[in-house]
Amino acid sequence: MRSERRAVLSRDLSLAGIMVVAGLFGGGVPAVRAVPVVATTIGVLIAIAAYAGEHDLVPGLFPEVATMTTFAVAILVGVAFVVLLSAPTDVVAAAGLTGGGIGYGLYRIIFGVIRPVPSYRLETGRDVDPGAPDSEEP
Repeated sequence: MRSERRAVLSRDLSLAGIMVVAGLFGGGVPAVRAVPVVATTIGVLIAIAAYAGEHDLVPGLFPEVATMTTFAVAILVGVAFVVLLSAPTDVVAAAGLTGGGIGYGLYRIIFGVIRPVPSYRLETGRDVDPGAPDSEEP
């Protein structure tokens, strides 16, 4: 496994893990059981946002714009869940955070372990090492 791919996997799976742990500490498994539609929907929308940014989902549009648009839709759906569901806000938020982490983690496993990490993600995921010979000095 190339070092760039390993670095992307490490960072992204760590982020997904942090989201899941934060969601579970916020409301625990009961939150996800209380409103599974929230966890599932937000998880799918977060995975779509990642896919949109890495696979040129909307040709002619910058990948970051597609990602942010999809992410904004996920946030609006989350707010709609808070308004429309009878569950408390913290329960809905915990379920959404947990679902988002699971969705992003599964996306990165699919496009990182099972299939290769998209080249766009490898290019944008590079860290600038000031000691590297090809990095620019400020």
